[in-house]
Amino acid sequence: MKSWMNYAKIQELKRNHFNKNQVALRLDIDYKTVMKYWDMPPDEFAAHHNRAQRRKKKADIYRDYVVACLQKYPDMTSAQIYDWIKERVGQKSLPFKKRSFRNYVKVLRKEYDIPKQETSRQYEAGDELPMGEQAQVDMGEISLETTSGRRRKVYGFGMVLSHSRYKYILWQDRPWTTADFVQAHIKAFAFFGGRPKEIVYDQDKVLAVSENHGDIILTEGFQNYLNATGFELFLCHGADPESKGKIEAVIKYAKNNFAKHRILDDIDSFNIACLEWLERTGNAEEHGTTKKIPAEVFTVEKEYLIPVSEYSFAKPTEASITYQVRKDNLVLYKSNRYRVPKGTYTQGKRVFIIPEGDTITIIDADTGVLYARHPLCTGKGELIGHSSRSYRDKSKTILELEQIVKDLLVDCDGKTDSFLAHIHVDKRRYYRDQLGVIRNLFDEWDASLIQKALVYCVEQELYSAGDLSSATAYMSSLEEDKKNKPVLRTAQIPEKYRGNSPRIRDLRTYEVAMERRTVNG
Repeated sequence: MKSWMNYAKIQELKRNHFNKNQVALRLDIDYKTVMKYWDMPPDEFAAHHNRAQRRKKKADIYRDYVVACLQKYPDMTSAQIYDWIKERVGQKSLPFKKRSFRNYVKVLRKEYDIPKQETSRQYEAGDELPMGEQAQVDMGEISLETTSGRRRKVYGFGMVLSHSRYKYILWQDRPWTTADFVQAHIKAFAFFGGRPKEIVYDQDKVLAVSENHGDIILTEGFQNYLNATGFELFLCHGADPESKGKIEAVIKYAKNNFAKHRILDDIDSFNIACLEWLERTGNAEEHGTTKKIPAEVFTVEKEYLIPVSEYSFAKPTEASITYQVRKDNLVLYKSNRYRVPKGTYTQGKRVFIIPEGDTITIIDADTGVLYARHPLCTGKGELIGHSSRSYRDKSKTILELEQIVKDLLVDCDGKTDSFLAHIHVDKRRYYRDQLGVIRNLFDEWDASLIQKALVYCVEQELYSAGDLSSATAYMSSLEEDKKNKPVLRTAQIPEKYRGNSPRIRDLRTYEVAMERRTVNG
């Protein structure tokens, strides 16, 4: 019907002496279409129109599948069906464009009387930000049908880089806790290869305890992670979608284009399918606002991201499983027991275990702090790691051990004696053990780092071997961050100009020149 209306209007405007350019502009159609129908008789157009109606469309091979999707899920978008077809055939592209497929689905909706309900929400556009400046984070949930026929909620975490719109999505089958939230950041930063300067959040209980006129109190686990990682945090006000509109659009996109109407088998395969969707569609297709492909823009933006040191998040685990720390400060892994430092255990404490070749690394599930590295045991029932008691060196008197530690620490700006004196008073029963821990730090860390850490501890009134160990790790992360910062090179003056001074003319020279100009003028 629309084609006949366009043909009739073209012929009418032609009779009224409009030229072809005017007709194309007036009807808002392509100039080639006007050319095609300009001199075409009505009977020829009718025959052409009938042939076009009978012509087989490229998407017709999926017609039954599209109709079945629309009848089962009337709210399904053409974009999601388009992606499902790509996933179904295992291809990254189809022989027809998404825009023509949208029209194809629209025709099928009309033919089979499957209307789509439209919803709208008002937003205000925000300013575009420079590369590496900001990311936005939000969470969402959706109820899905499982392979058993029941329904189950899955909970999504999304992070998007505000400049490139490059996205990361992670799902789990339980509500988010602070530990899960921190681990999602670890995986997101690993996915991006770094972090932005600032991250924008909603006011969520896994992140913030309270927010009182700008006095933000974060949950303990997330505050520890923020301290270790160092990015800036921005919490949105209530009912302020413009502040994080980009991530709200991403969460909606992930729910409606990827997750909606998908059958849930298990959460790991669901996440694998989501990463494939990101590569195939989520980050690979032109963004509606920027008109750029996020994956292509990200190849440049990733150079502006800030590296995240190993101390900040160790390494992301491929599996989402955590291991419980037992009361005797042991972690069970593949039928063996691995030690973590004494005092690690608290009620509910969980860790991640990362296999790396013939070793394993044990890190805190909340903060990513490194607890221990052990050789990977291939047997069963073995106890791996040294007891803290084994570090108790009884071959030397306390005074001899204290002198060894003093010699290693040197003077440290006159603070060594004060530091050890406080430990001796506060932990008299464990003074030998404290000295042994400090002595063993020199086997793991550079002496200059330990000495800087001791000065820091005294300034902050932290007096224990454990505090010195943590401060040393902190100093190491600072040194690593300095190495990763780009070196700004200043322009050098060429050798032939160095040491030269500009020539200073006598003022009389300018006065003579002005007098000549006056005379000649």
